[in-house]
Amino acid sequence: SRKRFAMARLLAGVVAVAASAVSASQGEPWMFTLTGACDVEGGIDGMSFVKQGNTLSGAPYYKAMRGEKYLYHDPDCTASTDGTPRWIIDVIKPDVTKDQDLDGDGMCNYIAGIESKFTGHPPTRGDWTMMCAGNYQLQFLSLDEVTTTLTLTTTTTKAPTTVTTTVTSINSTGVSDAPMSLTLSGACVYKRALNGLTYDLAGKTADGSP
Repeated sequence: SRKRFAMARLLAGVVAVAASAVSASQGEPWMFTLTGACDVEGGIDGMSFVKQGNTLSGAPYYKAMRGEKYLYHDPDCTASTDGTPRWIIDVIKPDVTKDQDLDGDGMCNYIAGIESKFTGHPPTRGDWTMMCAGNYQLQFLSLDEVTTTLTLTTTTTKAPTTVTTTVTSINSTGVSDAPMSLTLSGACVYKRALNGLTYDLAGKTADGSP
């Protein structure tokens, strides 16, 4: 039914938020907010970038929450095989199947870039080469990691009593008694519409998961 389909989409959103929260708790940044852009590029000042996945090198890449702007690591943006690896802010989505020149323009043309061989995450502080008023200049940028706390309240009904438990982590193993309902709170601003939603147990999948 349409109602069940809508519920499935909402549940998918909960899973995405939960995965992001677990990722952050395990030390893998999933969202950054940028500050320090020059006046000409003031539109990206305060912009948040959310992790979308990983490129071929294994480095994470991020997309701005508003607009088509991307933050990613490129081993060689000139495709010359001897270029300098760097983190890049660009308007072109990186091609995750390529090992260099991820935007495919054959040159290092971007909003901002900073040289770095480290692929785990972009530098949180540093002097970026940034396009400002038609010229590249050094601009000190900050990328502050955004963290969130996710709380799931589970209610399990067993006659003649009702037991309510609050959990703050997601267990990858199965449980013998699936909770009858889940109430979500603590979602990040990007997913704030999910706060307060309650999900009732509807059944189990083929592998026995609720």
